Amino acid sequence: MIRLLRKAWAFLERDLRAETSYRLSFLLQIGGMLFSVLAFYFMTKMIDPDTPGLDGIPPFQWMLIGLSFQFYFSTALYSFSQKIRNEQMLGTLEAMLVSPTPTAMVIFSSASWDFVYGGLRVGLYLLFAVLLFGVEIHTSSLPTVALGVLLTLLSSAGLGILSASFILYFKRGDPINLLLSSLTTFFGSVFFPVENLPESVRFISDYLPITWSLRVVRGALLKGESFATLQYDLLQLGILTAILLPAGIFFSRFAIRRAKREGTLVHY
Repeated sequence: MIRLLRKAWAFLERDLRAETSYRLSFLLQIGGMLFSVLAFYFMTKMIDPDTPGLDGIPPFQWMLIGLSFQFYFSTALYSFSQKIRNEQMLGTLEAMLVSPTPTAMVIFSSASWDFVYGGLRVGLYLLFAVLLFGVEIHTSSLPTVALGVLLTLLSSAGLGILSASFILYFKRGDPINLLLSSLTTFFGSVFFPVENLPESVRFISDYLPITWSLRVVRGALLKGESFATLQYDLLQLGILTAILLPAGIFFSRFAIRRAKREGTLVHY
């Protein structure tokens, strides 16, 4: 167990050093986040607070949570496929996958920095909102938020690993991420409530992990709702996680075995 943790830390340290070696870029990204929050603050002044689906949450706070966690969802969705593609191009993928390290550990560890950095970005978005605009965050339901975020990451990771498996199997760019990103942005209540869409298509949102994740996070952080109040949303998120994560791991193993058998791990 300790050896596996050391290996996971080695992946994290490698990517951390690579990221912080470009210090100006790192600082500019933080500055860009601040301007994003400012832009959304003034944009939401045009939104009617009584819009259906806001559930009494001020538009700026409602959209801020959507913006923050859409980025986190995208991180989980894209990081695996991007890492696989980069390792293929660098010629290091085969060496990692034929090492004694379990395949699941290699896949998850390769994206560990993206998850850590994504979490830092979410924290900074919320910090800017609290310090600059006086947004009230309810801390009494933080364990519920943590559970919701964990389930979101695991379910999103399942989708991301499916995407990486597509690249390993077909050696082509992946259309899955584009489709999922579009569905998430449009049907996931990220930038507008799904209640504003035609009733005939609203059901699509029920099959997207981020829909339930945002209900949990908004309810807990912005309304102070308890675990008991949000348990149905957590249950739905848990069901999606139980389906998507094993599916992603299964298909990744299938794609890797096929690539090893055909000797095409480094082909892209």
